[in-house]
Amino acid sequence: MSGQGAVLSDFVRTSGPLRGQALHRLALACASAVAKLHARGNVGLRLSHKSVALGAHGQVLIGWQPGVTPGSAADDVLAWADLVVFAATGRTDGDPAVLPPALHLAVRQCRQADPTARPRAADVLRVLLGQSVAAAVASVDGLLAS
Repeated sequence: MSGQGAVLSDFVRTSGPLRGQALHRLALACASAVAKLHARGNVGLRLSHKSVALGAHGQVLIGWQPGVTPGSAADDVLAWADLVVFAATGRTDGDPAVLPPALHLAVRQCRQADPTARPRAADVLRVLLGQSVAAAVASVDGLLAS
């Protein structure tokens, strides 16, 4: 992924964990990409902090190789959850308690032991988009109240 931006693991190591809107954007962009790939029939993406790069213009780029190793959509949402926790803590075994409520809930659901109980990537995306809309409305309401 060289030339496309900083790989997430390198970025977090040098700049520290992501917080606030940067973390939410990363989670949203990755969930969106996973949902889109799943809709096209691609699963087993092997998403990780080493396969995601932050682009020079704020975009998130994920590298994946379809069909290289077996996997499932449930494995992909678990990997998404682990990626978000890494981005927020800088550790692969980080504590998801540091996440904002909407992300914490989504991560907890995606990390369920029973793969059949994990949400689909499209459902995770809906939760994150709903949180983004709620935050935008709250910001506008705050500006209007001032």
